[in-house]
Amino acid sequence: MNKDGKLDLIHNMSQFYIVLQREVLDLITESNNSELSPLLFKALHEIYLDEYIIPSVLSKRLSITTPNTSRCLHSLTKMGYVIKVKDKVDKRITHIELSLKGIDLVQSSFNYMDESLLKKVEVLNSGELAKISESFLILMSLFKNRIKE
Repeated sequence: MNKDGKLDLIHNMSQFYIVLQREVLDLITESNNSELSPLLFKALHEIYLDEYIIPSVLSKRLSITTPNTSRCLHSLTKMGYVIKVKDKVDKRITHIELSLKGIDLVQSSFNYMDESLLKKVEVLNSGELAKISESFLILMSLFKNRIKE
């Protein structure tokens, strides 16, 4: 593939990311039938996706300051959605994990998102679904390998 073809791929991926992100953000808001603010709900999703996350990484992913992250984690801990676990090797490091209550809430929101997104892809035939699925597997493999380097 020539450089123009590769640039087209990158632009299409970027545009798709923006569209998907908007869709997911809307679905996250719709699926949040709890006492949580959108920020706290997004924090739960980040913690779910990264099992051994530390507060500084969460702060970076949420694009909020460290003090705001601390307040966020304090609220989530107080409500019973997360637990703080000391690192087994370095006791100075604290990992954040979801409690069973937090896992249940996040999984139910993912189920809601799955159902909503399934409605969007119902118009595709099996061949189109297979092509898209294969393309995503290739892209995920490419980016996962790149992250490890």
